[in-house]
Amino acid sequence: MSLIDVIKRRKNIITRQSEGINLAVSLINEFKGRTFTFRGTREKYIGLKGERLLKLIQDELDSMLVLYHYTTRTKTYVDKKGVSQAEIRLVGRASTMNRFNPLDMGMVITTETP
Repeated sequence: MSLIDVIKRRKNIITRQSEGINLAVSLINEFKGRTFTFRGTREKYIGLKGERLLKLIQDELDSMLVLYHYTTRTKTYVDKKGVSQAEIRLVGRASTMNRFNPLDMGMVITTETP
């Protein structure tokens, strides 16, 4: 639990990390009736349904010129209003080393409050 989670009064925080994007797809399907915000490499999309979001993620992945190795980091929690929320980060690394590489990229997906 981070200091920001304490300040925002988040409860039941669960963080997970996985190789590939399967964890992100399963979490999007878990929040099926909700809308999402997606910040990709080019644009920011607001108010997306799950099916449209999965299509946009696939389009982003297909449009890359560099072959990336993806890691998914997720955080699910209950906010102070008692609503389940999720934050998904897709991190793409162009190299196998843990150094900074200007070709590395990231995408952020968050659920919107109903």
